[in-house]
Amino acid sequence: MKLFTTIKKTLFILITTFLSVNAQDKDSYKTLFFTGNINLTNNGFSFIPLFSLGKPATTANLSIGGKRLSFDSQLRFDLDGMRPWSFLFGWSYRLIQNKKFNVRLGSFFPAYAFNNLEYTRKSKNINVLTPQRYFIWNTFMSYNISNKINVGVYYLNGRGLEKIDQTKSGNFISFRLFANRINISKSININLNPEFYFLKIDNNDGLYLANTFSLHHLKIPVFFSSTINKAINSNLNAKAFDWNIGLNYKFRSSFKKI
Repeated sequence: MKLFTTIKKTLFILITTFLSVNAQDKDSYKTLFFTGNINLTNNGFSFIPLFSLGKPATTANLSIGGKRLSFDSQLRFDLDGMRPWSFLFGWSYRLIQNKKFNVRLGSFFPAYAFNNLEYTRKSKNINVLTPQRYFIWNTFMSYNISNKINVGVYYLNGRGLEKIDQTKSGNFISFRLFANRINISKSININLNPEFYFLKIDNNDGLYLANTFSLHHLKIPVFFSSTINKAINSNLNAKAFDWNIGLNYKFRSSFKKI
């Protein structure tokens, strides 16, 4: 626990410091980008059970920013009536970026997870879709072995902001391998992202293995993806095995200041 406390304090100081510095970096805003990915899946789940849905869902990942600083949002909806599932709004700062080594710092605030909570109204018990607030910060470090393969470490800490009916804290650390643009033909390639991660939520924890696979055509912005998640040893209230398959649409635009 002392290790996680130290990491959290360090991340908070770094994020606050470098976001302030970047606000004065005029060169970062000469070119702005806007990117997005829209996903439709048969099973909306997350490595963090608090943000899992377990039903068909859609997710919109949107990002706008410059060379170092960007605003990132993730909007998830249950396909049954397009009810909100979770909303994340945050900032990320590329502290180090070169050909071999990259470090990114980030924070999601506010972050909302929507859950059906039972309330009593006029002597009747009813379920109400209720947003629960979280504060999340994270960091990601990666090393490029080649132009197609890199390894990385991702750390995330989240804290619940509600007084009742909510998880108080969570820690997530993942060791990842990225194998990108593996050609299976002249126009089709695949991406592989296996990872090994540890997750602790309040007093429960678990070790997991996961892999995300995606299939791309070079001339089409639509691609298929699938994620598999398997518990190695866990006492968390989550499925021991889970998977999904998704259809994605990606886009990117850039703008230059004159």
